Amino acid sequence: MAHDHPLFTQIYRLIARAEDSGAIGHWRTEVSSALSGRVLVVGLGPAEDLHHLPAEVTSVVAVEPSASMRRAAADAVARAPMPVEVIDAVGEDLPLPDNSVDGVLFAYVLCTVDDPQRTVQEAMRVLRPGGTIAVLEHVKAAEGSWMRRFQRAAAPVWPRLAGGCRCDRDTRQILAEAGLDTTDVRDVRMAPMPPVAPGLVGVLRAP
Repeated sequence: MAHDHPLFTQIYRLIARAEDSGAIGHWRTEVSSALSGRVLVVGLGPAEDLHHLPAEVTSVVAVEPSASMRRAAADAVARAPMPVEVIDAVGEDLPLPDNSVDGVLFAYVLCTVDDPQRTVQEAMRVLRPGGTIAVLEHVKAAEGSWMRRFQRAAAPVWPRLAGGCRCDRDTRQILAEAGLDTTDVRDVRMAPMPPVAPGLVGVLRAP
């Protein structure tokens, strides 16, 4: 699947910047506060996450397969208070050694990767035992709800409009099937815009 969507990059950069002063910016700070040491950011996007990382984060390695997103992130990467290495790679095939990072950040990325199960497995491979996984994702709505019906109707066209994003991934189930305890990850209402309003926010620990 093609990973570069230049028009969507420009639109998403504006949306992410606008959202950063509201609830989503708050949640970025909340989940990032648990991270420390060397952190892997899966799907850097326009790099809105970097200025939310706490001082305990000493370095960042970020994967981003979209050339236009890497360009959009360049200024934020240059301003980051810690070293940031940006790699042209996908989450399903991380070019990192086993047990080489202390934390992983998934923020608005598991909706877009081609294989979310493989992406989570790869993150757990490179994460040190007991490491931290911070999650901020929009997800599938509750069955029977009007939002779920809206998602089902939008699902065939949404990836074409939103750079490959799937609006109805069951991310909690994907994380649980990877062997992660999702007890402390909570369901929230994110952006008011359907079909991406339902969200999942929290921190998990690798076994």
